[in-house]
Amino acid sequence: MRQGFYKLTGVVLKRHETNEGDIRLYNLFRDYGPQWILAPGAARGRRRFGGATEPLIWGHFGCYKSPKQLYLRDIEVKEDHWKIRSNPDKLERAMVWTNLLTKYLLPLQPCNEVMAIFYDSLCLLERDIDESMIEWRFLYRWMKRWGLAPELIRCASCGKEVTTAYWDGDVVFCEECRSNTDELIIPKEELREMVFAFTLPRESLVRWIQRVELRANYVVYNRKLRDILRLSLA
Repeated sequence: MRQGFYKLTGVVLKRHETNEGDIRLYNLFRDYGPQWILAPGAARGRRRFGGATEPLIWGHFGCYKSPKQLYLRDIEVKEDHWKIRSNPDKLERAMVWTNLLTKYLLPLQPCNEVMAIFYDSLCLLERDIDESMIEWRFLYRWMKRWGLAPELIRCASCGKEVTTAYWDGDVVFCEECRSNTDELIIPKEELREMVFAFTLPRESLVRWIQRVELRANYVVYNRKLRDILRLSLA
């Protein structure tokens, strides 16, 4: 970024108050990626932003870029996700996602596609939908964009379409190609459900969930995805 004034669209991932009374925000910005932004004296009331500096706030951030620092001037809030922030369980889930983004997204590198996936997931988290399934959708869509998610439809060895899947490490095999007895077995109906969970558009997913009973153990599958993410980006 060159020196000057900017109006940046993004979301607050992390908020930190310094001993000097400043507020530092780690924001994910459209077209500019994640980066720190400083609001001098804001924690002491020198400039009042209210709740607009809390994590999960989306909006337009008026900034000034100096040679060494990005400074916050004003915030126009567009989405506060109050239904999430007022629910401890949902907030905890969302903060797990923000921590993953903070850890794995490269600073100053644009990642608009991941930003869109994150927004989609937060919108679903506000609904009365299984939170583990939403996390599966969030992680799988993100990792698929980065080429890290296992292919669920076709066998990693022979390329044939799988019915029952055998998940071993970061790949999935069919019954004929499975290499050992330690794989995580995903029955046909669960596999079909998992594919629907990450492929359906948001509103179609909401309508579909209202008609079915979820069977997949997303807690286990999410753990597998997080392990792949950790090992791939360590």
